[in-house]
Amino acid sequence: MADNSSLGSARKAKNDEFYTQYSDIEAEMNAYVEYDPDVFRGKTILLPCDDPEWSNFTKYFAANFTRFGLKKLISTSYAKGAGNRQMTPFELNSPLYDEEKHKTHGKLFTLTSDTDGDGTVDTDDIEFSGYLEGDGDFRSKEVKKLRDEADIIITKPLTTPMIQNDGLGSFAVAA
Repeated sequence: MADNSSLGSARKAKNDEFYTQYSDIEAEMNAYVEYDPDVFRGKTILLPCDDPEWSNFTKYFAANFTRFGLKKLISTSYAKGAGNRQMTPFELNSPLYDEEKHKTHGKLFTLTSDTDGDGTVDTDDIEFSGYLEGDGDFRSKEVKKLRDEADIIITKPLTTPMIQNDGLGSFAVAA
Protein backbone atom coordinates (compact mmCIF):
# COMPACT_ATOMS: atom_id res chain seq x y z
CA MET A 1 0.00 0.00 0.00
CA ALA A 2 1.28 3.49 -0.87
CA ASP A 3 2.30 5.78 1.96
CA ASN A 4 -0.18 8.64 2.15
CA SER A 5 0.90 9.97 5.53
CA SER A 6 1.39 13.50 4.09
CA LEU A 7 -2.15 13.54 2.77
CA GLY A 8 -3.49 12.29 6.10
CA SER A 9 -1.48 14.89 8.02
CA ALA A 10 -2.72 17.66 5.71
CA ARG A 11 -6.32 16.54 6.19
CA LYS A 12 -5.94 16.54 9.99
CA ALA A 13 -4.27 19.97 9.93
CA LYS A 14 -6.91 21.24 7.48
CA ASN A 15 -4.10 22.31 5.14
CA ASP A 16 -6.16 23.01 2.02
CA GLU A 17 -3.14 24.22 0.05
CA PHE A 18 -1.79 20.65 0.18
CA TYR A 19 -4.67 19.47 -1.95
CA THR A 20 -4.02 21.90 -4.82
CA GLN A 21 -0.69 20.94 -6.29
CA TYR A 22 1.31 23.28 -8.52
CA SER A 23 1.27 20.75 -11.36
CA ASP A 24 -2.54 20.55 -11.22
CA ILE A 25 -2.85 24.33 -11.42
CA GLU A 26 -0.38 24.41 -14.30
CA ALA A 27 -2.25 21.75 -16.26
CA GLU A 28 -5.61 23.47 -15.78
CA MET A 29 -4.35 26.97 -16.64
CA ASN A 30 -2.46 25.67 -19.69
CA ALA A 31 -5.77 24.36 -21.04
CA TYR A 32 -7.24 27.87 -20.81
CA VAL A 33 -4.18 29.43 -22.44
CA GLU A 34 -4.16 26.85 -25.24
CA TYR A 35 -7.79 27.67 -25.99
CA ASP A 36 -7.23 31.45 -25.81
CA PRO A 37 -3.60 32.66 -25.48
CA ASP A 38 -4.85 36.08 -24.30
CA VAL A 39 -7.31 34.81 -21.70
CA PHE A 40 -5.39 36.50 -18.87
CA ARG A 41 -3.87 39.44 -20.80
CA GLY A 42 -4.45 42.79 -19.10
CA LYS A 43 -6.49 41.17 -16.33
CA THR A 44 -6.49 41.58 -12.58
CA ILE A 45 -6.68 38.22 -10.81
CA LEU A 46 -7.86 37.72 -7.23
CA LEU A 47 -6.65 34.68 -5.32
CA PRO A 48 -8.49 34.28 -2.00
CA CYS A 49 -6.13 31.89 -0.21
CA ASP A 50 -5.64 30.45 3.23
CA ASP A 51 -2.15 31.94 3.03
CA PRO A 52 -0.79 33.50 -0.19
CA GLU A 53 2.81 33.11 0.95
CA TRP A 54 2.46 29.33 0.76
CA SER A 55 -0.24 29.07 -1.90
CA ASN A 56 0.63 27.26 -5.10
CA PHE A 57 -1.91 29.50 -6.86
CA THR A 58 0.05 32.62 -5.86
CA LYS A 59 3.36 31.00 -6.80
CA TYR A 60 2.04 29.89 -10.19
CA PHE A 61 0.52 33.21 -11.22
CA ALA A 62 3.53 35.19 -9.98
CA ALA A 63 5.87 32.93 -11.96
CA ASN A 64 3.71 33.37 -15.08
CA PHE A 65 2.84 37.06 -14.60
CA THR A 66 4.72 38.28 -17.69
CA ARG A 67 3.88 35.25 -19.86
CA PHE A 68 0.17 35.80 -19.22
CA GLY A 69 0.42 39.59 -19.53
CA LEU A 70 -1.32 40.14 -16.20
CA LYS A 71 -2.17 43.64 -15.06
CA LYS A 72 -2.31 42.83 -11.34
CA LEU A 73 -2.28 39.86 -9.00
CA ILE A 74 -4.08 40.19 -5.66
CA SER A 75 -3.80 37.49 -3.00
CA THR A 76 -5.55 37.60 0.34
CA SER A 77 -5.11 35.43 3.38
CA TYR A 78 -7.50 34.13 5.98
CA ALA A 79 -6.25 34.70 9.55
CA LYS A 80 -7.89 31.52 10.79
CA GLY A 81 -6.32 29.40 8.02
CA ALA A 82 -3.76 26.78 9.01
CA GLY A 83 -1.03 28.36 6.86
CA ASN A 84 -1.44 31.76 8.48
CA ARG A 85 0.33 30.56 11.61
CA GLN A 86 3.65 30.24 9.79
CA MET A 87 5.82 33.33 9.52
CA THR A 88 7.48 34.09 6.19
CA PRO A 89 9.93 36.76 5.01
CA PHE A 90 7.31 38.67 2.96
CA GLU A 91 5.54 39.76 6.11
CA LEU A 92 8.34 39.58 8.67
CA ASN A 93 10.72 41.77 6.63
CA SER A 94 8.06 44.35 5.88
CA PRO A 95 7.90 47.65 7.74
CA LEU A 96 4.15 46.96 7.95
CA TYR A 97 4.69 43.84 10.09
CA ASP A 98 2.63 43.81 13.28
CA GLU A 99 2.92 40.79 15.57
CA GLU A 100 -0.62 41.16 16.94
CA LYS A 101 -2.29 41.71 13.58
CA HIS A 102 -0.44 38.69 12.15
CA LYS A 103 -2.49 36.48 14.44
CA THR A 104 -5.90 38.07 13.93
CA HIS A 105 -6.06 39.87 10.58
CA GLY A 106 -6.05 38.69 7.00
CA LYS A 107 -3.18 39.85 4.81
CA LEU A 108 -3.09 41.51 1.42
CA PHE A 109 -0.38 40.77 -1.13
CA THR A 110 -0.11 42.35 -4.57
CA LEU A 111 2.03 41.98 -7.64
CA THR A 112 2.09 44.55 -10.43
CA SER A 113 5.67 44.93 -11.62
CA ASP A 114 9.36 44.10 -11.26
CA THR A 115 9.98 45.66 -7.85
CA ASP A 116 13.44 44.20 -7.21
CA GLY A 117 14.93 45.34 -10.53
CA ASP A 118 16.14 41.93 -11.69
CA GLY A 119 14.37 42.24 -15.05
CA THR A 120 11.66 39.65 -14.36
CA VAL A 121 8.32 39.74 -12.59
CA ASP A 122 8.06 36.75 -10.27
CA THR A 123 7.46 35.69 -6.67
CA ASP A 124 10.33 37.89 -5.47
CA ASP A 125 8.27 40.92 -6.53
CA ILE A 126 5.19 40.10 -4.47
CA GLU A 127 4.57 42.91 -2.03
CA PHE A 128 3.04 42.58 1.40
CA SER A 129 0.55 45.44 1.15
CA GLY A 130 -0.63 45.28 4.73
CA TYR A 131 -3.29 43.77 6.91
CA LEU A 132 -6.96 43.61 6.15
CA GLU A 133 -9.32 45.19 8.67
CA GLY A 134 -10.88 41.81 9.41
CA ASP A 135 -9.75 38.21 9.35
CA GLY A 136 -9.75 37.94 5.54
CA ASP A 137 -12.92 35.88 5.20
CA PHE A 138 -13.91 36.03 1.54
CA ARG A 139 -17.43 37.06 2.57
CA SER A 140 -16.18 40.28 4.24
CA LYS A 141 -16.87 43.68 2.68
CA GLU A 142 -13.18 44.37 2.10
CA VAL A 143 -12.54 41.11 0.25
CA LYS A 144 -15.75 41.62 -1.75
CA LYS A 145 -14.38 45.03 -2.74
CA LEU A 146 -11.22 43.31 -4.02
CA ARG A 147 -13.44 40.81 -5.81
CA ASP A 148 -15.16 43.69 -7.56
CA GLU A 149 -11.76 45.07 -8.67
CA ALA A 150 -10.78 41.71 -10.17
CA ASP A 151 -11.54 40.48 -13.65
CA ILE A 152 -10.96 36.86 -12.67
CA ILE A 153 -11.19 35.00 -9.35
CA ILE A 154 -9.21 31.79 -9.09
CA THR A 155 -9.26 29.38 -6.18
CA LYS A 156 -9.63 25.71 -5.38
CA PRO A 157 -12.03 23.77 -7.58
CA LEU A 158 -15.70 24.30 -6.78
CA THR A 159 -16.07 20.55 -6.49
CA THR A 160 -14.30 20.41 -3.13
CA PRO A 161 -16.67 19.96 -0.18
CA MET A 162 -15.32 23.05 1.61
CA ILE A 163 -16.21 25.28 -1.34
CA GLN A 164 -19.67 23.80 -1.72
CA ASN A 165 -20.44 24.34 1.95
CA ASP A 166 -18.89 27.74 2.57
CA GLY A 167 -20.48 29.84 -0.14
CA LEU A 168 -17.42 30.60 -2.27
CA GLY A 169 -19.37 29.60 -5.35
CA SER A 170 -21.87 32.42 -4.78
CA PHE A 171 -18.99 34.80 -3.96
CA ALA A 172 -17.49 34.13 -7.40
CA VAL A 173 -20.83 34.31 -9.20
CA ALA A 174 -21.56 37.69 -7.59
CA ALA A 175 -18.44 39.06 -9.28
